[in-house]
Amino acid sequence: MATTANAAAIDIINRSHARREPDPLLDLLADDAELVQYRMDSLGAPNRLRGRAAIEEMFRDVFSRDMTHEVRDVVVGEDRIAYMVHCRYPDGKRVLGSYVCELDDAGRITRIVGHESWDE
Repeated sequence: MATTANAAAIDIINRSHARREPDPLLDLLADDAELVQYRMDSLGAPNRLRGRAAIEEMFRDVFSRDMTHEVRDVVVGEDRIAYMVHCRYPDGKRVLGSYVCELDDAGRITRIVGHESWDE
């Protein structure tokens, strides 16, 4: 059964993406969080970021870009949440990200595994 903290976490993630405001999402990260990200340009080995500061830099870059973000297909579990983010640049180029986040008992994100696909 999903916890209230996990349901609250997905609400924060949704609002952060919709408003392109990273701070509430960053507040969910544990200090020692890890991001494992699979992208088309890194299929052999995923990109790995360790620690809140490294992940923060990446999130701030993504949220600063001129594109829309829409969180969809949310699944909230007991110790994980999963969701997809559909993004679109003004020129129509699309980016699709899928993410699975592991959460601790307080609802803080300890690990994110993501995959991104881009229009070519």
